[in-house]
Amino acid sequence: MSTIQNPVLRGFNPDPCVCRGKDAWYIAVSTFEWYPGVLIYESKDFVNWELKATPLDRLSQLNLIGEQPSGGIWAPALSYHDGLYWLVYTDTKAWKGEQKISPLRDMHNYLVTAPDITGPWSEPVHVVSGGYDPSLFHDESGKKWLAYIRRDFRGIYEDLFVGIVLREYSVREEKLIGEERVIYKGANLKTDYFMKCQIYEAPHLLKKGDWYYLITAEGGTGYTHATCVSRSRDIFGPYELHPDTPMLTSRDANGRIQRTGHGNLVEGPNGQWYMTYLGSRPIDAQTKRSPLGRETCIAPIEWHADWPRLATGGVVPAETFAIDSDIEQRLDSSWAIDFGQCAALPLELQSLRIPISDDWCNLHDRPGYLRIRGQESPTSRFHQSMLACRIRDWQFEVETALEFSPKSYLHMAGLMARYDENTFYYLFVTRDDDGTKILSYMEMDAGSFAYSNRLATLPESTGIDLRIRVVDAKLRFFYRLTQGDWKDLGLEMDFTKLSDEYATPIGFTGAFAGITVNDMLGFREPADFKSFSYRQLTG
Repeated sequence: MSTIQNPVLRGFNPDPCVCRGKDAWYIAVSTFEWYPGVLIYESKDFVNWELKATPLDRLSQLNLIGEQPSGGIWAPALSYHDGLYWLVYTDTKAWKGEQKISPLRDMHNYLVTAPDITGPWSEPVHVVSGGYDPSLFHDESGKKWLAYIRRDFRGIYEDLFVGIVLREYSVREEKLIGEERVIYKGANLKTDYFMKCQIYEAPHLLKKGDWYYLITAEGGTGYTHATCVSRSRDIFGPYELHPDTPMLTSRDANGRIQRTGHGNLVEGPNGQWYMTYLGSRPIDAQTKRSPLGRETCIAPIEWHADWPRLATGGVVPAETFAIDSDIEQRLDSSWAIDFGQCAALPLELQSLRIPISDDWCNLHDRPGYLRIRGQESPTSRFHQSMLACRIRDWQFEVETALEFSPKSYLHMAGLMARYDENTFYYLFVTRDDDGTKILSYMEMDAGSFAYSNRLATLPESTGIDLRIRVVDAKLRFFYRLTQGDWKDLGLEMDFTKLSDEYATPIGFTGAFAGITVNDMLGFREPADFKSFSYRQLTG
């Protein structure tokens, strides 16, 4: 037996949708404003999961330019049927104002398919707008049904949800046909949101035996989050609620993993059933800040009287569970990239809102290096030149080695830890007004800007290494000249501010660390990066 520790996908990996594929299991997660859209992890043993595919990798499939923080890709749903992988997803263009969720939203839902999980993935088919969290169900009758949320802005903040609706999808016509049918209107769970309305989202349908099961995310995405299950012998309902409703939640528990919900069911190895769900790990009970974001967890399931129940008992999922396997779970998230030794960038690196393309980021302009050409400022929602990775651990180091010859203070290249455009920490090489090449620092603290000029003077012809280290929730910056000793810059920042709970009234992502280049003069001044690494710290 192997002991599995949750979360199984650490760091920002929310809204998991699990499915059995041709010869493996897959989990698709939301990516919001990060590009490419949707991450898909693969496992052949249900113990370890490897990032395998990023299906939405071109502008014809996904254009995120200008979208709000925590907009973009919401709640993808992955399925395998008829020898194809089917992926439906929401592209959320606008969804909130400065202080609260907006009743008016622009939300478009699409379908792409592929014969293999690594592609090629098709061009998108628009299926419906005005709702979100679509899920495609392949019925044994041969029909395909799309379940999604329909909202009604006229309800303002008290009755925004029309219900979970079902509509048939025609493969031949590549569109929805027939009328919308409301099949579910929630379990009436109270939320910790300021809104008065009931929140029920992320529908997934499953047929097992004579029953259709509807799995829903309810109670909002905060600390009252939950997964509910209901069933009916008719796909259109009525659906009866699980005797234990919610079926999975941490809302009244004080365990390490909180905000649990957004579940989906799948049969795993040896006939054992599992539920994937999201959760977050707040650093303490007082601030409830979760800089690692919402992460993916798994719970073993047993069936009793045709109802799924947690195999560990109760409704609060366990932080660890046993699986019938002699394979050991890999828990070290460390990795390193030498750009002179790789033929392509790893899937671990993502960009902001724009595709990773040769015109601003490539390995061939200067062999042995990754050349990144600067674009807009660190607060831009349009064209930023950034490659970043998810922060997956409470204690870690991120390092990069770069060469950069700026011509102006408007040229910057360096290392950043960020939540979004309004909350980040940025150490960078730039040029002072007297022509000196220097190391400087800026930050946005929930929208408040601060700048420290000339932390160090730098020689013209020498490369520089930069480091971020986080220990005990304190983030510190270091630098060294090539072959020199590391120097602590004396900057101590609060890592927990890179979280939903601090950075924004409402947000859904998590902390990233990345290499970035800015040219606010608009001439795409290049910086060359030799390496980039992430190292989990223990102890």
